[in-house]
Amino acid sequence: MKSYIPPLVLLVSLFLFPNAEANTQLSVSTSASKTPEVQITYPTAIRVEQAVKDGLTQLPLHTKGTKNIPIYWLGAALFDTKNTAPLEATRQQVLQQLIEMGEQSNDSNYIAKLARFSQFLRNIKLGQRINQPIDIDLIRLNNAYNPLINGDFLLILPPRPTTVTIVGSVSQQGELEWQSRISSKEYIAQAGLLNNAETSSVWIIQPDGNAIKQPIAYWNHQAQDIAPGAILFIEFSGLFDDYSTLNNNIIELLKNRAL
Repeated sequence: MKSYIPPLVLLVSLFLFPNAEANTQLSVSTSASKTPEVQITYPTAIRVEQAVKDGLTQLPLHTKGTKNIPIYWLGAALFDTKNTAPLEATRQQVLQQLIEMGEQSNDSNYIAKLARFSQFLRNIKLGQRINQPIDIDLIRLNNAYNPLINGDFLLILPPRPTTVTIVGSVSQQGELEWQSRISSKEYIAQAGLLNNAETSSVWIIQPDGNAIKQPIAYWNHQAQDIAPGAILFIEFSGLFDDYSTLNNNIIELLKNRAL
């Protein structure tokens, strides 16, 4: 893992902030599942445009074979990785509730499905998503997309995925091949449903973090495009008392998960 400090930034930090510690850290990667290929240290706050420009410049220098691979801008994202305590608390609450749901069942197959979903949630990289486009051209056209940022951030500049992921109250959690003309109902049919699955709707979390609740019952069906890299979440039905927020909490975690 290599670090890069732009010469001008380094010069300014040496003369104007000789004793100050850097307060903006930017990690850059093609995937949240990888160790960041680039780490950049700045002595002060920066704007989103600079973060994206520096990431685009440095990533090909540190990652073999990525120079000519187009960025999948719908899945590109910037995450605050310092202020994640609320998300981590939500994750722990969800994991505990899934454990308790399993303990209330005598069905070993159902318990195994819950455990697999728990493992998926345990493994995802969480960060507080900066909810805006990361496409450099859009940032240049709209000043609202170019705020100052200060802290620790992870910039994901991914290639275009070839799969979608289906999780929740399904028999087969995991990735399925993305196809342009496949509906959510067809993906769900491939995965199968558990007995306590919600059957009238599905949540689609697009790669940009946009969460869409799609009606899929025969009486309320609405068509919805599903982008490569999207997550389909099938809600658990019949929840009550302390479990009433489980589905919403899971959706919040999935919205703040990077490709």
